[in-house]
Amino acid sequence: MSQNEDIKTEENNSVQNQKAKKKAKPLTTGKVIKISVIIVIAVLLICGGFIGAKLLYNYYADENYQKVNYNLYDDLGEAMELITKASEQQINALPKVYAIPKEQYIAPKPKAENYNKRFTAYNDETISVKYYNETHYDALFHFIDVKIAHPSQIRMALAKNKYSTSAKKHPQDIARDVNAVAAIDGCYYNVRKNGILIYQGNTYRAKAIGWDVLLIDSEGDFHIAKDKEILSGDILEKYDIVNSITFGPALVLDGQAQKITNVYGYPKDPEPRAAIAQMGKLHYLLCTVDGRQEHSAGVTQAQLAQVLAKKGCQSAYNLDGGQSATLILGNRVKNSVAYGGQRILGDIVYFATAIDSEEIENKE
Repeated sequence: MSQNEDIKTEENNSVQNQKAKKKAKPLTTGKVIKISVIIVIAVLLICGGFIGAKLLYNYYADENYQKVNYNLYDDLGEAMELITKASEQQINALPKVYAIPKEQYIAPKPKAENYNKRFTAYNDETISVKYYNETHYDALFHFIDVKIAHPSQIRMALAKNKYSTSAKKHPQDIARDVNAVAAIDGCYYNVRKNGILIYQGNTYRAKAIGWDVLLIDSEGDFHIAKDKEILSGDILEKYDIVNSITFGPALVLDGQAQKITNVYGYPKDPEPRAAIAQMGKLHYLLCTVDGRQEHSAGVTQAQLAQVLAKKGCQSAYNLDGGQSATLILGNRVKNSVAYGGQRILGDIVYFATAIDSEEIENKE
């Protein structure tokens, strides 16, 4: 064979190989699924045909009917038993989703061993909590960073589990009553007649006062809007609102510190402050600022908004401050409350473990 013929042969082979490669396209996920489904259906049809043939044979072969029939169904029973066991193993291998019914007043009790020695952190498979403090504007800030596994773990509690202007307790006592891992004071609703009040899915009051309202939906996400807009709009129908807080104002919206106007009638001077913020999905930040004390005079709402925005909060909302500002972790007050003692209040916002105490005992 000549050199030219060799070259032509190689070229022909190369062209054929390229055509073959083009034809041999890799299987996509969709094709694999389709082929798998076809194979399964084919196997089922073959098995069905086999079983049908066996049953017909048994019907006409009277003397062997009982024996063959028994063996056939016995084999099918064993196969189903194996399939059931395999399914159970797969289900047990899936991560368990813990949730707390919203109507349940007392949350599962946290395990004492899951707190660190200084009670500055708590961790289990449903909640991670960390306390720290910083100084900004010559004032002492206290923070609790919280991450939860399920939206039902961010909750609100009424003092004595009762909606009443006379139902009040120290925040620390309310937190103890409901087994809170971390908690902060709420809006002290008892001192006003107006506002939108929703606690654990129950609406107690829906009257406009002209203030910003924090709405927390069943996904654990924050929505902040003026109460008049909420009552005249569709936000309550659009989202499944579980809790609301009427105090304000909004400090951070969409990651931006808000311009604070004195529509609430409160002084703009540095004061003890309290706030709650959402950092991301099921990730929150509680904050109090010491005030009216020698070591810390407090901050303005505008200063608080700036600090929270710089920390990366997507939404932040001002809670009742002054002597009400109380931050709790492991039923220990982490901030220095103004005037040296907690004010009795009507509500708190808190975070709980979702693992029931029975689950903890079984794991031990």
